[in-house]
Amino acid sequence: MGFYAEPWLREARDKVRSVPEEIGGQNAALSDFDKLADAVEKAIKAALIENHGSLPREHDHSQLVSMCRSTGVWEILPPALQGLVEEIESYRSRKAAAISNPISSGSADQSSVEQLQRYFFVARRLIDYMEFHVIGNDSVLKRLKVA
Repeated sequence: MGFYAEPWLREARDKVRSVPEEIGGQNAALSDFDKLADAVEKAIKAALIENHGSLPREHDHSQLVSMCRSTGVWEILPPALQGLVEEIESYRSRKAAAISNPISSGSADQSSVEQLQRYFFVARRLIDYMEFHVIGNDSVLKRLKVA
């Protein structure tokens, strides 16, 4: 693992370490999804930091799809991981627009628990992908356009 990326990836892993078994209401689901969104953002930024040594100001924001496209990360992500990044950005947009329930239109039910668990599983795959396929592979890491 890269020198610069290690603390970012560790923090991302800590955020998704435990899959929520039960959601104790809408606020718990939102809190879990916030952790998930933070983990995905940190994993993406870890690769950019490893490439450049720091995070340039123009990439220090939470618009993940835009950041990925402008730096070349988007082209190296598999479609399932691109979908996760799009879901995270969509969630954050809805949250900013003050829509109260980004996971389901009703209360937190079994399907929303399963969906959140699936997101946590895919987020772990994204973190591993960023660590081993991007950061751990110099030819891929050098293709990123950070600065």
